[in-house]
Amino acid sequence: MKMLRLTVPVAFAALTACAPIGIEGPHGSINIDQPRYGEYHQTRQGGGSYFHEHGYTQLNIPKGHYPPPGECRIWYPDRPAGQQPPPVQCGRPVPPGAWLIQHPHDLHDRVHVNVYDPGRPGFIRAIGEFEIGSGILMRVVLDQ
Repeated sequence: MKMLRLTVPVAFAALTACAPIGIEGPHGSINIDQPRYGEYHQTRQGGGSYFHEHGYTQLNIPKGHYPPPGECRIWYPDRPAGQQPPPVQCGRPVPPGAWLIQHPHDLHDRVHVNVYDPGRPGFIRAIGEFEIGSGILMRVVLDQ
């Protein structure tokens, strides 16, 4: 009987120690174990994402150079904004090494940046979601 009295509190303590920690804030509770915008989750063994490894956690693209909602823009990361091709309808082939900036209709303040591998035509190396106003990487969608 004494063993049962000790086992229940110990088991409860072990379970609560493994549970996510929450914080009550002005906008409701926040689970601090959940990812927040701007955080990165490593997707490959032994390294960061393409965007982190190449210094693209914040894009240096002027706000007026993002494609309108529902359109895309092929972007060459080694060229200045004034030397980029104009926005196009999505679905066109993307040259190796270029990026495809997609502005979905349902994400008014965000774009997806698809990075095409320079050595494998048509192969998407990484996809990141960026905020248009700040250019900050919000999340890594794909990293191969």
